[in-house]
Amino acid sequence: MVQAKAASKPSSIGGRSGVGALLAAGARSAVPLPTRRRPALHPGAAACALLVLGCGPGAMPASVRHPLVGSAAPEFHAESTSAVTVGVPGTRRTRVTVIDFWASWCASCSRTMPALDRLWRDRKADGVAVIGVNVDDSEAAAEAAARQLGATFPVVADLDQRLTGTYGVAQVPLTFVVDGAGTVRWVGRDPERARRAVDVLLSERSSSYPRARPVFE
Repeated sequence: MVQAKAASKPSSIGGRSGVGALLAAGARSAVPLPTRRRPALHPGAAACALLVLGCGPGAMPASVRHPLVGSAAPEFHAESTSAVTVGVPGTRRTRVTVIDFWASWCASCSRTMPALDRLWRDRKADGVAVIGVNVDDSEAAAEAAARQLGATFPVVADLDQRLTGTYGVAQVPLTFVVDGAGTVRWVGRDPERARRAVDVLLSERSSSYPRARPVFE
C-alpha cells in the first residue's frame, strides 16, 4: 500500500493492453525528447560546450523539463510486490535512488527496464536503490511484466496512481534520479543518461561514503 505525502490527481497515462504489448510497435511509446538547434561553435569552444551539455567527466547529463528537477523528491514508503519496503528517503546506506515509472503496455519500457536492471545489479553494492513504479490496473499484471522483462529490483504497484500524480508523471517511461539528500537531480527517459547521472552522484559523494552494502538487504 502506497503512502505518499501528496496526493495530486494523476495525469492521464493512456490505455492498457497487457504484457504482450511490450513487443508491439511504439504506438504507445513515449514521445522522443525534443532536440534543440544550437548555433555552430568555434572549435576552441566546442570542448567547453560538451561539458555544459553533460558530456564531460563529472558533468550531470541534461534532464527533460520537469518541475521536480532541483527540488525535494516527494516522500513515500510502499511495499513492493516482493514484500520489500522501499521509498524516499531510503535507508542510511542509500546514496542514490532511481525511481522508474513504467507499465506493461509501454513499448519503450521494454528497453528501459532491462537497462535499469543492469544498473541495479552493477551498482547496488555502492548504495544505489532502483524502484520500479508500475501503473497497471493490477499487481498481477505488474508482477508478470516485471518477470517477462527480467527485472530483479523492487517493483511497487501504484494501483490508484497516487505516486504517479505526486511525481507529475504524464507518460511512461519516466525516470527520476534522487541524491542522498533527497533532491531530484535528473529526470528523463534515457536509461544510459540515468546511469551517467548515478555515476556523477556517486562520484560527488565518494569521499564521504564508504563502500555500502546493498540497500534492500
